[in-house]
Amino acid sequence: MISVLATFVGIYLLGRVNRRPMLLVGQAGTVTALLLVAVVSLVVPEGTTRALLVLALTVTFLAFQQGATSPVTWLMLAEIFPLKMRGFAFGIASLTLWATNFAVGLTFPVLVAELGIAATFGVFVVVGVVAIAFVARFVPETRGRSLESLESELRARYS
Repeated sequence: MISVLATFVGIYLLGRVNRRPMLLVGQAGTVTALLLVAVVSLVVPEGTTRALLVLALTVTFLAFQQGATSPVTWLMLAEIFPLKMRGFAFGIASLTLWATNFAVGLTFPVLVAELGIAATFGVFVVVGVVAIAFVARFVPETRGRSLESLESELRARYS
């Protein structure tokens, strides 16, 4: 239910706020929720309180992911690639996203078994911080911009 509601909120926000800040806020929210899961797993003894806190943080993670990060990611992928290569590039980007989701799902139980909950979530926090740095450094704002202006900016920046 949270996923569906957050997705509707995210779609609503896409028409009202800039994409890059929305992506940064979404990433910051997910990373914070993951960090707090790691901290709670370390400091709160096993039991009902810990379980409820982890559940609340998981829902918080899901709300940021589905309400900000996911909708803006898919929209920006459609906006950022030049028309000549949009279909191919979008396909590669989609494959990469789904392969990453698969890798996380496949390795999560193994990491938890080997490292424990706190360290596993710590790994994901580090990945999330790298993602925030990447977005802050490399991802341009796309809202209200033509493909031509984006191409010019990216060529000037990375040529």
